Amino acid sequence: MLHSLLSLAVLATTTAVGAALPTSPADTPKCTTPQKRNSWHDTSDADKKAYLAANRCLLTSPQKQNIFPGAKTRWDEFVALHQLHALQIHTTGQFLPYHRYYIKVLEFLLLECGYHGPLAYWDEPRDAGKFSKSLLLDTNLGFGGSGKGTQNCVTDGPFANLTVNIGPGFKSQPRCVNRKITDAFSSQTGATYVASAIKGSTYKEALDAIYSGPHLLGHMALSMMNGDSITSSGDPLFFMHHGFVDKMWRDWQLKDLTKRLKDISGLNAQDPAVGFSEFSGGIEVESAMWGKPTPEMLAVTPDPTSGDGGKKELTLGHVMSSLGIIPNATVADVMDTKGGYLCYEYV
Repeated sequence: MLHSLLSLAVLATTTAVGAALPTSPADTPKCTTPQKRNSWHDTSDADKKAYLAANRCLLTSPQKQNIFPGAKTRWDEFVALHQLHALQIHTTGQFLPYHRYYIKVLEFLLLECGYHGPLAYWDEPRDAGKFSKSLLLDTNLGFGGSGKGTQNCVTDGPFANLTVNIGPGFKSQPRCVNRKITDAFSSQTGATYVASAIKGSTYKEALDAIYSGPHLLGHMALSMMNGDSITSSGDPLFFMHHGFVDKMWRDWQLKDLTKRLKDISGLNAQDPAVGFSEFSGGIEVESAMWGKPTPEMLAVTPDPTSGDGGKKELTLGHVMSSLGIIPNATVADVMDTKGGYLCYEYV
């Protein structure tokens, strides 16, 4: 039944907006002209304006899939995808490949709102220690600044006075786009910290260092959506930060590309005794902060062992899902940013 619903949702998405749904990974052509992903600092003003407008469009457009609990807008559906997968894609081997896939989902959604330009990332070492002064927080050509008031609501820029209905945690409660900038934390996204994070020789070493290092400190510096690990993607600035995280992984891969395109390891879902590594107490203790997935959420949450033969260890065959927004892909499909299914490079 769920499969049929997802198929209908995919068809509805394609026909409703006239945008070509990404083909299945098996049907993708070779990558001959990779998209150039620049830092936001080096992105043209025209592309900045168009990108921000498309994000705002998603935040104000009605939902389409109609399967995500609590979702009211297209952006809510996108945030709900992160919410449903939260216990599979944090403190697990899935963290880097799934977020790379998640950015591809965003790329398709932006097409629905008319954005055909390149994606960008935040070159955080350039702003390390002074995030609050970054041009990414500009009112006109950026994401707005640090929030204000007791809820830290963003009050300037393109996302002021907009509502996200997913979160906090596993709840579905309307709240403003919010963030709180702390420059001291941002100092640890600097070049020295990045170099340390990607110096390991194995995927496990790089994963742990990236996750607990510049990734985590960047989140702490921005405290997006009340610092909520489960639904922080409610703030569009999230994708500038995770573009930077994806670039770190790609830079690590490029040091020994042939070998590292196949280097994957880790769990495909959290160890309940550990939960999120950045918090103590395991999932049961942490649920006091986040709550627990509702039965309605669990009913549509993909099997974390899909493609892994029912085992808990992540493999290249692991299947990643967006619940019908774009077709499923495997970890192997996203290992190479110029492998065909993906076709971009960081510059």
